[in-house]
Amino acid sequence: MGETVGISSVEFGRLFSRYRHRFETVARRYVRDGAVAEDIVSDSFMAFWAGRERLAEDSNIPAYILTIVRNKCLDWLRAQSLHTRIEKEVYDLRRRTIAADIRSLAAFDPSELFSDEIAAIVERTLDSLPELTRNVFIARRFSDMSYREIAEKYSISLRRVEFELDKSVKYLRAALKDYLPAMAIMFLLGDVIPPC
Repeated sequence: MGETVGISSVEFGRLFSRYRHRFETVARRYVRDGAVAEDIVSDSFMAFWAGRERLAEDSNIPAYILTIVRNKCLDWLRAQSLHTRIEKEVYDLRRRTIAADIRSLAAFDPSELFSDEIAAIVERTLDSLPELTRNVFIARRFSDMSYREIAEKYSISLRRVEFELDKSVKYLRAALKDYLPAMAIMFLLGDVIPPC
């Protein structure tokens, strides 16, 4: 085996001063970042210094260091490519998630969320009403009877029908206040609820 490179720290300093800017220009051409190019060149010179004992005496040292620079630029570019691909995948996933959330929220009907609970509250509230009030409400809302038909069926005046409906609506509004806004309650209970 031939002789190894014997280079002093003074010779290394001269080599560094002579080639550093040239090598940084080459590195900057590929990594397009001055600070990164400086780091790559410095690391390349340090890698040469650490491995100088393994080089043959007749090695072309500047070419050897430039090869290290090239390899470090390749490593950096590959890492950037991987990073960019991962960022794109994360962005695409986020975009798909947002699109799915938009579709889900657009299709979401809040009234369906509590429909069973609301039905149970309506039933309990109706059960707690006085018999006439409950019967008048059920006749109007669920049997679709007119005020006149209700008045005749229960032998009460039209004014009393209106009074009993108003009373039932007040109870139902109070019972459902935490579940639906006023317009949704009006929709749920139909035309028996007079506008606020």
